[in-house]
Amino acid sequence: MLLRNRNDLEGGEEGDWKGLESHVGELKGDVKKWEEIFLQAKAGVEFTKVGAERIEEAIRWLCVLSTNAFRITLPDNTRVGLCFSPTLARANHSCTPNAFIVFDSRTVSLRALRPIGKDEQIFISYIDPTEDISLRTSRLKQRYFFTCKCVRCESNENSYQFFLRCRKEGEGGDEDAKRMEVLCLQHDLVKTAERCQAFLTQNPALLSATNSSKTLSLLKQSRETNQPDQQTRLSHLLSAAKSLSPITSNKILALPPYPDIIHEIYLSYIDAQAFTPALITLLFLFINCDVFIYPQPHHPVRVVRLYTIAKLLKHIASLTSTELLQDISSIQTAATASTASTSDLRVKEDIAKTIQGIDLINAFHMVIILAWSEAKKSHGEESAFMQEVEAEIREVEEVQRLRGPAGERLRRWMGDVENLEGTREAERVGGGLRVLAGLMGGILGW
Repeated sequence: MLLRNRNDLEGGEEGDWKGLESHVGELKGDVKKWEEIFLQAKAGVEFTKVGAERIEEAIRWLCVLSTNAFRITLPDNTRVGLCFSPTLARANHSCTPNAFIVFDSRTVSLRALRPIGKDEQIFISYIDPTEDISLRTSRLKQRYFFTCKCVRCESNENSYQFFLRCRKEGEGGDEDAKRMEVLCLQHDLVKTAERCQAFLTQNPALLSATNSSKTLSLLKQSRETNQPDQQTRLSHLLSAAKSLSPITSNKILALPPYPDIIHEIYLSYIDAQAFTPALITLLFLFINCDVFIYPQPHHPVRVVRLYTIAKLLKHIASLTSTELLQDISSIQTAATASTASTSDLRVKEDIAKTIQGIDLINAFHMVIILAWSEAKKSHGEESAFMQEVEAEIREVEEVQRLRGPAGERLRRWMGDVENLEGTREAERVGGGLRVLAGLMGGILGW
């Protein structure tokens, strides 16, 4: 921006940056951060040779970027850079947003989470709205210098209260969301949320139990960079999940930090190339946590999670019987050494039996259709992500033509959610995946 003619920065989107908050005063209060900004501004001025008199302009630019730029992420939420759009930066924050920013290849877009009325303000979330209120408040104060006053914060809603409110306000989805019934029965989700919320109302101390010192200590140990091996890290994570027995024993699983722990367990299995337990962990996370934390079926986190589940199913379907059994036998569980010989064996036998009872190609076909049905809204019909999903569908349809009528039934279900034969086929697959997800309890040592 320093190299561009100042007149070019007065009009259009680039001229809008001057109306954005710079928070210069607040940033000066953070000595370390202010020193970094000053050094970056000085380096920018020296590199561009625009003259020392423009250092104040460079500092303001960097301050604006510090509080208004978006972190660019890959579909799996890996951070890869920054994006600055003065137009998108004008969207205010809410922990109950009605829109979200999505990155797709080299493009960025603002997409609605629910219908937005004329003259209704558009809100996005600047931070992870699924964290507990203390973390959300701290992060917003540290980086954006304000305290959120949205309904979720003012009422200190937990995940189940948030889910039920969204359902009441009609954010449960549309015609395409009916497909999700084959994996997550909507009526059962509401009953589960109501049961969990009733239990939390009667036992409010459980909410504080989610942040026990033991759990936080185990999480810290799992994240230390000097971990000797992946097995040790996974052991800490499994122990952290097990330490939350006050909530897990009552199947109250969507409260932080439990979903984050489960996600880190999944990543550990991926790092260890243990794909069967990775699949079970991700299915468990989707069915027991994601559907409550992200109530809208086309929320990008849910859609990418479905796509990842589909890819895991595709990979496992390509394994030979010997490779699959080796993958299952390598599963590390939370069982103690004294019970490992019996408990681990039983868990692994149950997993092998359940996997063998699922047609993995049909399962991949069904789940990739679920991802396709919502990706149109989460990423856009012309997006690179949507093109990837459609390529996977074309490939599995070719394979299914050689395998019998199941693929044709699923293809018809893709075109017509009301198709009875296709729905029954998808429900058969969905039932098997729910059973598979339920085996996560054995891995976690329930």
